[in-house]
Amino acid sequence: MSDDWTEIYRPHGLGEVVGNPKAVEELKAWADSWASGRPAKRAAVLIGTPGTGKTSAALALAADYGWDVVEMNASDQRNADAIKGIAMRGALGQTFTPEGEYHSTKAGRLKLIILDEADNISGREDRGGVPAIVEVVRSAKQPVILIVNDWYALTKKSSVLKTQTEQIKFSRIKPVTVRGVLRKIAKDQGVKISDSALELLAENSGGDLRSAIRDLQAVATGREEVTDLDTRVVSAREVEKTMYQAMDSVFKYTDPMSARAKMAEVEEAPDTKLLWIEENLPIAYRESLDLYNGMRQVAKASSYLGWVHRRQYYGFWSYAGDLLSFGVCAAKRREVRGYVRYQFPSYLMKMSRSKSVRATQSQVCAKIGEMVHMSSAEVRQELLPYFRLLFKRDKEFQLRMTIDLGLEVEEVAFILEEKIDSNAVKHVMSDVKRVLDAKDQKMEKAIDRKKVLDMLDEPPAAPKPQPSALQRTLF
Repeated sequence: MSDDWTEIYRPHGLGEVVGNPKAVEELKAWADSWASGRPAKRAAVLIGTPGTGKTSAALALAADYGWDVVEMNASDQRNADAIKGIAMRGALGQTFTPEGEYHSTKAGRLKLIILDEADNISGREDRGGVPAIVEVVRSAKQPVILIVNDWYALTKKSSVLKTQTEQIKFSRIKPVTVRGVLRKIAKDQGVKISDSALELLAENSGGDLRSAIRDLQAVATGREEVTDLDTRVVSAREVEKTMYQAMDSVFKYTDPMSARAKMAEVEEAPDTKLLWIEENLPIAYRESLDLYNGMRQVAKASSYLGWVHRRQYYGFWSYAGDLLSFGVCAAKRREVRGYVRYQFPSYLMKMSRSKSVRATQSQVCAKIGEMVHMSSAEVRQELLPYFRLLFKRDKEFQLRMTIDLGLEVEEVAFILEEKIDSNAVKHVMSDVKRVLDAKDQKMEKAIDRKKVLDMLDEPPAAPKPQPSALQRTLF
């Protein structure tokens, strides 16, 4: 029982992938398009939250179609050189079995290139990764699958990935489906577990099947029977699910004390709770007076949080928490009926999606700061807007700074406020390449010319003595 159950019970074929039948059918249709030759969209993107079966579906697809697999995941370095060396080489070349047998693409013996967590490529260690992925998608001769959690964040960097790929969405797996999978695993492992315990594990997973299987393994290891009490030690794995439950107590019902207790159970800072309540209050409270009274409580909570930051007195957190739970719940006159579609705070989504942009900005400011002897913060606040304006308008300045600062493709795109595969960025990088190539040729000619001059400056070599027919003497 020490082996990872998520690997033991990973699907061996698409027929075993559960919870997303529509996505599986779309994936099979895309794979079938390779049977009639190279399709227009050579890459498929599997989109969805963690634990919905994206990676398992990709591996199951390869098993069903007899394709070899070349996989790069988040633990691998995924900069431009690494992706070109592994994924690009795999996507362009033919395939061989581990025994050395040649498999021809024309005969349908393909290999599947899998780039897991393709949206999580950022930072210095992954520099140039996104442009390399774009190049793989454009020129692939083998099927390519990109696996992403945040599709929007990736398409912000490149429009090619949006237009030249087949997008397949994986939804969260329903609790009843998760419960069925857990029941089969428990039976196979010889573990007796009640339906209520299975239901609790399924609910706590939040639609993440992988997490549910790991939770089951955690509570079942070393036991022959799992009770409801054993499963209660497993907490909900996702903040969103807990917040949804807390917001139901705050927005729907008229029991302020219960709302206060539910909100206190959420292990999040009051600042985050404020964002959730502020985002969803206008959605839940449809009557103007309820909305007005609720917003007054949110405004008071925001004031207390401001005092926390100014005075560094965290005792005000309790007041802010009471206002966001008890106060907002008591602000309405009657219960809210019907389904309320809560939304994840837009501010947190923007911060998450702009993570790579902020990392690129930091790299650009550091390079400029090193040149002008300023800190990165000073460059960002005082110099960057004017640098960006000059960079856009002055071609000579643009070329000089790209070369002198050693700017990468992502950094040029950031300064120009363009996508990495836009024509403006391509023109800059091609101009830089042309200048550097010409410079290298001049350097080679200068070296050759120096060699010639050095040869001309050398004194003439002394003539070698010629052999004489006369007899040698001492004189």
